[in-house]
Amino acid sequence: MKRLSLFMAAMICLATSALAQIAENQTLSTTLWKQGIATCAHYTAHARGFAKKIDEIKAKYPQGYTLDDLNEVYSNQGRKWEKIYNEFKEEENKNGSISDLKELVTPQIWKLVEPEFQAFITDHPEAAQELPAQPQDQAKAEDGQQQEGEDNGAQAATAKADNGIGVTCPANLPLWLGILGSLLGLCALLISLSNRGKIKEMSRTFARELDRTNANLQEFSTDAADQMKALSIRLTGKAIRKNEPITAAVADMADEDEPAGAEPLNEEPIEEPETIVEEAVGQQEDEGEVMNLFMSKPDENDDFTRVSDTFEPGNSIYVLTTFDGQHGTFEVIDKPEVHRFALMMPAENLIRACSGNAIQIPSGSRIVTDRAGEAEFIDGRWHVVVKAIIHYEG
Repeated sequence: MKRLSLFMAAMICLATSALAQIAENQTLSTTLWKQGIATCAHYTAHARGFAKKIDEIKAKYPQGYTLDDLNEVYSNQGRKWEKIYNEFKEEENKNGSISDLKELVTPQIWKLVEPEFQAFITDHPEAAQELPAQPQDQAKAEDGQQQEGEDNGAQAATAKADNGIGVTCPANLPLWLGILGSLLGLCALLISLSNRGKIKEMSRTFARELDRTNANLQEFSTDAADQMKALSIRLTGKAIRKNEPITAAVADMADEDEPAGAEPLNEEPIEEPETIVEEAVGQQEDEGEVMNLFMSKPDENDDFTRVSDTFEPGNSIYVLTTFDGQHGTFEVIDKPEVHRFALMMPAENLIRACSGNAIQIPSGSRIVTDRAGEAEFIDGRWHVVVKAIIHYEG
């Protein structure tokens, strides 16, 4: 509702300002027409290089000047001024609008005339309310009838005004319209200032809600990454424990199972440690060994096109780790030559197997894998199931 009020106030201000201006096709009063003719002649002389400064003319004629006033100043210029004077004197005897004035001079000169002429109209609003002069030929033809009509019209207007019937238009109507428009604009400004505090509070509230939403999204992203990691571990199987000897693990398990201070049981024979080691090794062989495969770019079906058990320069882009030969995780090989090769055509080499922020536009020379992707061995091909997440550095 408040925005609508501000919009209406602004429209009213624009409408008021438009009413306060004189239309270009509106017939000017005698005073304005003579002032316009004199201004056009003055700047024409100025363009031809012999006119005095504008400020000097304004200081000498503060209430406006006519073509005859300029003739007194430039009469010593000879034929230069005489030609301009005769040209504009013929137009001064006529009457017209602002559009008619524009046709008397070139567009370059009118750019100089228009600001001064509009300033004169603003400073002398009473001059705009004078009745335009009648053409000379019509005035001569109807001289007697016009004089009689003016006398009768004046008497009728006086009689109506005395009886309270007549309505007169104030001479400074554009000035009042301008004042009204300024007041409406001031009211609109006060209303906007009063709403400034509320707008700031709304901005702060929105910023807090946005921060809270970002925090929730970050937390959700972290949880999703943890869940994907756990799922990846379940799919790829268990890793072989290389840092802890099996014999030590068996001994520790035996110590934990036997209570402190208890007598050894002789009812059943204890298996030798060598037998336990052999069974554990056999179990590891059944579960599978770690195997690294080197992959080229995926095709349009998200299947890796070239798989090798050794690194092939110019072909290998990804390294895939698998424990069972059916499921595995892959990431971009961390070698400078691989990064240069992959970044030559990122749309073909990376987008089908990786995701990230604007990875189609390389913004660095090094590819960093933030999260490994996942692949499955289907119908004799390694198929991308989950894309790896990467970003660029350097």
